Amino acid sequence: MLLQQKVSRIKEFVTVKTDCSGKVVFHDQFGTLEFEEKTTRKGTTKVDDAPTDRRALHPKFFHKTIGYDEFDGTKLGDLDVPVSQTIEGLRFAAGRQMDKVMLDAFLGTCYTGENGTTAVTFPTAQTVAKNFVESGTAEDTGLTLAKLRRALQMFQENEAWNDDSAGMGDQLVMACSSAQMMNLLQTTEVTSRDFADVKALVEGKVDSFMGFKFLRSEYLPLTSGTRTCLAWVKSRALFGLWNDFKVKVSIRDDMEETLQIRAKFGCGATRLEEKGFVKVLCKQ
Repeated sequence: MLLQQKVSRIKEFVTVKTDCSGKVVFHDQFGTLEFEEKTTRKGTTKVDDAPTDRRALHPKFFHKTIGYDEFDGTKLGDLDVPVSQTIEGLRFAAGRQMDKVMLDAFLGTCYTGENGTTAVTFPTAQTVAKNFVESGTAEDTGLTLAKLRRALQMFQENEAWNDDSAGMGDQLVMACSSAQMMNLLQTTEVTSRDFADVKALVEGKVDSFMGFKFLRSEYLPLTSGTRTCLAWVKSRALFGLWNDFKVKVSIRDDMEETLQIRAKFGCGATRLEEKGFVKVLCKQ
């Protein structure tokens, strides 16, 4: 097998909904309630509607079929037709495709409303600019400690991440490419403790830093020297499976007994709440 990403790196760190069916699956939402001060005696009761909404999850279906001629085994001589390698390769490809579906959905347009047709784009307010600095003159940079601190602050200000979130099973996730991890390694040399922590992160000895679980993905958008990295709270990211990865091996009598290996799966993803996501733009 040639070098390639072999598993989904993101699926483990989102909320997964299995056994989905139909053209759309809805995830009901209940909003924030606020009390009103009572200022009159025996006044008229005011009845408000509950702040409810729903987020739509739309599926995408994927398939791939590989065929081997009836005499391919003879032509390979002492080698067997690579059936197991083909199935393994299809499984690898499925994992990568699932990551692409999730990243596209989390960074793109999601849908809400009673019928799931109201478009919701990624809000500009949930973005850390490429030239963000905590003080001084703004300057385009890669991934810095300042940008991580800003992203963490945004999650905390939106009540998306609190001191008790991890204890309740939630997780703070940061997806970036290898280049951004190297940015951190370069920018933390001035503080030995941070340098040691990031060095361990890059070397794979630990996978967390500043409260974020780090995931490396080379599928994050790279446009005109700007890499869009993405941080999220696990409970706010939804991934649905309509049909999990399945493989069927069969002999095609209509194709001169060709050995057919066909794989398929269906999945979809959505943001459950925009405040649970932060884009971090980085110079690369």
